[in-house]
Amino acid sequence: MLLRILKSSFLKRPKAVLFLLLSITMGAAVATAFLGIYGEVSHKMALELRSYGANILVEPAVTDGAGELAEADLKKIKTVFWKYNITGFAPYLFGIVELEAGGRKERGVVSGTWFAKELQVEGAEPSTQGVRQIAPWWEIAGEWPQAADEAIVGVSLAKRFALNPGSEIIARKDGRSRRFKISGVVTTGGYEEEQLFAPLATVQGLLAKEGRISRVLVSALTVPMDEFGSRDPATMNKLEYEKWYCTAYVTSVAKNVEEVMTGSRAKPIWQIASAEGSLLEKFNLIIILLTSLALTASAIAVSTSLMASMAERQTEVALMKTLGADRFQVIAIFIGEVLIISVIGGLLGYLLGDQLAELISRVVFNSRIKSPYGFSPLPSCLRLPLPWPGA
Repeated sequence: MLLRILKSSFLKRPKAVLFLLLSITMGAAVATAFLGIYGEVSHKMALELRSYGANILVEPAVTDGAGELAEADLKKIKTVFWKYNITGFAPYLFGIVELEAGGRKERGVVSGTWFAKELQVEGAEPSTQGVRQIAPWWEIAGEWPQAADEAIVGVSLAKRFALNPGSEIIARKDGRSRRFKISGVVTTGGYEEEQLFAPLATVQGLLAKEGRISRVLVSALTVPMDEFGSRDPATMNKLEYEKWYCTAYVTSVAKNVEEVMTGSRAKPIWQIASAEGSLLEKFNLIIILLTSLALTASAIAVSTSLMASMAERQTEVALMKTLGADRFQVIAIFIGEVLIISVIGGLLGYLLGDQLAELISRVVFNSRIKSPYGFSPLPSCLRLPLPWPGA
């Protein structure tokens, strides 16, 4: 009997039913799309923000400026717990040398680094590390160095020495010298424009510091900092420390790196880390607000439609009560109508939202995303023997 009444109600009010179905479908579609891209697009935005530069600086722990790090420890960076969050790193070895080119001499800075080094770590997939990964905004007029005697030079230094791709420059240090062929001129807008960049191994030989580096810049995907993430780990109890260590704060990722680099001190580059965190927080807030607005608008449309329907069907409700229907039976009819329309509209909205999320990802980030509900579990480190400071 109830099903017959519901069928008759749908057939007699097709416009009202269609409007209600459309409201639920659109609300579900928008909510599904936004919730679907919430985590995935946040991740992609974080990847895009990595083009702003490294957000962790690793330097010697000593404070007198005489300390150096071991190049051999660099591979360990890709073995830490947050290794999959580390998108790239580049080591540097700095030295003051005598530069000579075109009859001009002056003291300058030579910087040895990896430009694009293939790194193989046992138990991990091969990766390419170096300046080209962590500083994609560098503009090169020419080509990146390919050989041990090739180098790139900052645009300011190049102007003073009248250097162009194909030119040569000599670097001297304590009786040792090395002739470099300039493969490109780099423009960064920063202090790099006053430096000569050459392969790390070559500069280590020139400075007589084989196997040593001055610092490492690390680029890592992190979550926005909050009050808990800003706390000093030394003041945490064991459970708090585990929570902090197992959350991808820039501070906890830096701690990971510091643990594997002997004699190092890793610290966030706050200008970049804080700006990224603020931007991601605002983006996440916008997604939540848009989802809430879509659901609220759909709920208002549904409630308005139901109120109008009840007002129009007062005569029908009165007739049902006259024939013996009680209050709960009348309510069951209206609830049944809403449930059927909601299930159909929700299903259609989910399917439509899935395609909408795919479209947004393709248009904005030129990539595909997984189904809105294809989430993968986060790794857990709570079972690992963590180096709790209070132990």
